[in-house]
Amino acid sequence: MRVNHLNNNLIKIDKSEVLRYLAYKNKDIDEETDILLNESIAELKEISELKYVYRIFDITEKNNTISFENQINIKSKDLTELLKNCKKSAVMAATLGFDAEKRIKYYSMTNLSKAVIFDACAASCIEYLCDLAEAEIKELAVKDGCNITFRYSPGYGDVPISHQDDILTALNAQKLIGLSVTDSSILVPRKSVTAFIGFSTGNEINKINKKSCLNCNLFGNCNFSGEGENNCVR
Repeated sequence: MRVNHLNNNLIKIDKSEVLRYLAYKNKDIDEETDILLNESIAELKEISELKYVYRIFDITEKNNTISFENQINIKSKDLTELLKNCKKSAVMAATLGFDAEKRIKYYSMTNLSKAVIFDACAASCIEYLCDLAEAEIKELAVKDGCNITFRYSPGYGDVPISHQDDILTALNAQKLIGLSVTDSSILVPRKSVTAFIGFSTGNEINKINKKSCLNCNLFGNCNFSGEGENNCVR
């Protein structure tokens, strides 16, 4: 089990990425939006609590059910396909903490425009945090003579979010990073992510080894459908 609490100075939020989340088709924005965007980035850097935890599991597969040492058991054709060349998988969880969520709720009542922009900045920030965790996991995989798959979260494809509780329990995430889940399997705080990353020993690229809108169960019902790879803000 590895836990990391990062210094807020490490936060990097790509303004062009935030604008894409906001459905801007070009990078030209009005002065007011630019001010709100800069304010939101500065606030996030001040209040966020960047934390992630991950654990490397031995995995087995039987009848399209992936078992993570019997602590997490997921029946999924998509996850089975992703992990078909893997004997190990990292399971990770990351969060920005409660203050970011509180700030979004506050602005939703006082300044709706800023609430939308702040939420987009937070989405970009949690993705960046996940990228940092993934890079650390990749180093471990390389030392083990493996490549990694992309990270795959509950809610994609046929992996239901109902597994969130098992994931957080296996990672002891509530104690280690303050992350919990509601009865309806929603992560709390909301700007949080769980994901699987396989340690692949195969030479062939898995059929779904690249994250794509086509792999998502929200395909066709999302602002970013069809834009290509790695466009989801979840």
